[in-house]
Amino acid sequence: MEYRVFDTEKGKWIRRYTYLSPEGILFIVRRSFWGWTKKFAPESYICHKAIDLYDKNGEMVYEGDYIKAQVEENKAVIGLVVFAHELSAYIILCDDDIFYTLGSEVAEHIQIIGNVFDGYENNEE
Repeated sequence: MEYRVFDTEKGKWIRRYTYLSPEGILFIVRRSFWGWTKKFAPESYICHKAIDLYDKNGEMVYEGDYIKAQVEENKAVIGLVVFAHELSAYIILCDDDIFYTLGSEVAEHIQIIGNVFDGYENNEE
């Protein structure tokens, strides 16, 4: 499973030395004199899982991404990608409490424009 990790204390993405167990537990892995060791990741580390969907530019979509989606011929929305446990599905959660489900059939109609830690810009195309 692909994922990314953000350190909220340092305000930066962690690119190496993390391990996500099959149970969804995040660990930090370090090389030591005795080999590799792992410990629970600090609470300041936030993990976003990939949702196995690519946007129209071929970029992997993650939980916590802001995306722009063409939901109707003349209607585009901006929303946050979250997992809705009640639906057992990933959705685009919009500001006006409306949501749209995500699936492979909409990939060509969505574009990542940012994420919860870096913000986003609404670039018109």
